[in-house]
Amino acid sequence: FFNMNIYLAVAIICIITFFYTLIGGLKAVVRTDMIQMGIFILGGIIAHYLIPQVAGISWTELMSTASAGGKTSFFNFSNPMPFFIGILGGILFDMSTHGVDQDFAQRLTGNKTLKGAQFSIFVSSFMSIAVGFLFLGIGALLWSFYQVQAPPELPADKIFAYFITHYFPAGIKGLMVAGVLAATMSTLDSSINALSACFYNDIFHHRSKSPETINKMYRMDTLLITGIFMLVAYIASKSDGLLLLGLKITSWTAGSLLSIFFGVLIFKMIRLTALNVILAYIVGVLGVYLNTFVLEWNWNFNVYFGFGFALFALFIHKRIRPENA
Repeated sequence: FFNMNIYLAVAIICIITFFYTLIGGLKAVVRTDMIQMGIFILGGIIAHYLIPQVAGISWTELMSTASAGGKTSFFNFSNPMPFFIGILGGILFDMSTHGVDQDFAQRLTGNKTLKGAQFSIFVSSFMSIAVGFLFLGIGALLWSFYQVQAPPELPADKIFAYFITHYFPAGIKGLMVAGVLAATMSTLDSSINALSACFYNDIFHHRSKSPETINKMYRMDTLLITGIFMLVAYIASKSDGLLLLGLKITSWTAGSLLSIFFGVLIFKMIRLTALNVILAYIVGVLGVYLNTFVLEWNWNFNVYFGFGFALFALFIHKRIRPENA
């Protein structure tokens, strides 16, 4: 949109996000995320209106074309396995990412009441499905549009950005770019704050608790984490299919995280110690390696292998050394 170098763009986004996260902490993250969510959803709704306007074809016709091409089907009776694999894989995956992951859990603990946290996680489940359908619908509309127009020679995940910059009117184009930036920054700020909280509460919790030390360490932690995310973004910018890549990467450790939660709080068979955490992650990753490179099963089962192997390792550790487990 700005014809800017990707590295400079990432740096600017990271710097802006770093400062408002550093200044406002979790309150800044939650409040800005609410605004960013509104912009993001509004942009998606406007896209549903403008794509048919640009194409000169009604929304219903475009969606019918996409449906005829199999782009709106989530269950295929001739091959039902992808649907069931997605459901099965998503159960443990969502329990990890939306139940025990610090990025999401900090929002729940930030609620004033338990009922407020329960209500928020209930509503967010349906909101995430609705937003998913909203943007999957945009993909279906664009696919139909490029059946009658020559598509640009671009990777699939850059088609929408191309459409925005070439077909959307001024003003609306800016709103759409703001929506994309909002989605980017809302992911980044919550991750920065979540990792900073982990640094303070879990990893380096023996540091001095004086206000001066806390403020100094928080600034250093936030700066370090932002720098790491910037490096990851630079590397990821060279990859295609970033959504699927991100989910696959998360699946390597999600099962281990969930096993620790179950081991400590549900089954109450271990204590939360550094040794147990390291053991769970090492064995869990080995389980995922077995699924990915030996058995070569679907990656959606990574969380099951990671969870099962890690939980079994924690159980064996408790049986062998009960005084340390």
